[in-house]
Amino acid sequence: MSRPQIIVNVTGALPRRGTPTATGTAFLVYAGATGPTAPKECLSSADATAAAVPDTVAAFVGDALEQGAPKVVIVRATATDVAAVTEAEWTAGLRKLTKDFGPGQVCIPGITTAAAYAALVDHAEEFTERTVLLDTPSTVVAATTATAATGLNAADGSIRASMVGPWVTVPGPAGTTRNVPGSVIAAGLAARGDAAVGHTNQAPIFDQGRDAGLVRRGVTVTTVFSDVDADTLYDAGVNLIRLVNGKPTLTAWRSLSDDPIFRQLNVGRLAMSLVTGMSGTMLKFLGRQIDGRGQLFAETEGALRGLLLELYGAGALYGETADDAFDVDCSFANNPPQSIAQGQVFAAAEVAATAHTERITIAVVTAVAEGVAA
Repeated sequence: MSRPQIIVNVTGALPRRGTPTATGTAFLVYAGATGPTAPKECLSSADATAAAVPDTVAAFVGDALEQGAPKVVIVRATATDVAAVTEAEWTAGLRKLTKDFGPGQVCIPGITTAAAYAALVDHAEEFTERTVLLDTPSTVVAATTATAATGLNAADGSIRASMVGPWVTVPGPAGTTRNVPGSVIAAGLAARGDAAVGHTNQAPIFDQGRDAGLVRRGVTVTTVFSDVDADTLYDAGVNLIRLVNGKPTLTAWRSLSDDPIFRQLNVGRLAMSLVTGMSGTMLKFLGRQIDGRGQLFAETEGALRGLLLELYGAGALYGETADDAFDVDCSFANNPPQSIAQGQVFAAAEVAATAHTERITIAVVTAVAEGVAA
């Protein structure tokens, strides 16, 4: 036994068929000589500058906000050598972002070392209410970047991890330009999409009639890819920002995972929000008496069904009816006497996540001088 608590475990189910949770926070971790060693909430780049965050990183705070993040939480990882931060030093910095700060997207902007990658993916495993976004180098060599991404495909946290690149060029001060890492852009776009559709099971890519993946104020990208290289990188789990109709646009939203159920990053982010949403919904039941008539079980099941019904209504779950899209069971069958005697309540939930469109194929049949069949 351990302390009274709520535990939500989300596992994959074949995609055959509450409580609002803020999921748009962008978490930025960096290593430098100055800045906050305790997490600092920023609502502008000026807030970051006032906290002694280096100018380049402070600008990234503003970029995440501009793309759609409602707020940024930033923290400095202390390191012996800021030019060669170890995995342990990155991990220590990431762990300052405790669960109390809630869900969101975590990045170490602009850093492409194996140490940073490993620390981020481990963070996604340890903090199941977080998604992590890894950066590619500014100038991407397709084969090298694909190899780095593929090496993370089997990591436990990879279902809520993604690599994004290249960087995007945006206007700078006094007529100059500067480059912004893909992770910062994607963190803002994810938040923007969540706000637009009302849930996390969405892909902030292409247009979708709402500029879903369009990079605001984006001028160009730092690397332009051939379609062959784009396919290679996508297969490895790298989401590319490409020029679509001449505008920098995020064009893919898949995870680093080799698990086919969690291949699309939106499914992992749905799991992320289920962990936080269900935990919040269940808080009111901790400490309640487990009655012999099943009233507590019925209330628990009803609360979880209400949360999932809201997600179904918003289009996050797949099914012709709600019964097709999800099921919840909190009954005596799941709660034998020995568990009740230990003060434990078990509920089982099954959900079918909707997938986002990745390919549209149109078959056109032509005829010459014969008219069109009725």
